[in-house]
Amino acid sequence: MSQKGFVYILTNSSMPGLVKIGKTTRDVFKRSVELYQTGVPRPFTVYYSVLSPDCHALEIDVHRTLDKKRVSPDREFFEIPTGDAM
Repeated sequence: MSQKGFVYILTNSSMPGLVKIGKTTRDVFKRSVELYQTGVPRPFTVYYSVLSPDCHALEIDVHRTLDKKRVSPDREFFEIPTGDAM
C-alpha cells in the first residue's frame, strides 16, 4: 500500500562526507530534530526533501541505487556528496 510522504537528505557537521537518506510521513524538519539524540553531537540539517505519493517505495529505490555507497548495511547513511545524493 502506497503512503504519501517525504524522502529526505540530512547532513550533520559532525559527520562530514556522509548523508542520511530516509523517509517520513510527517514534517521533515521535526524528523531531523527527533534524530538529534544522545549519540549525535550536533543537530542534523535538512539538505533536501521531496514529497512522494509513495515515500516507502521511493526510499527503497534510492537506497538500492546507492547501496555501494552505504556505510553500514543496517543504517541509512551513505558516503556520497550531497549533490550526487540529490
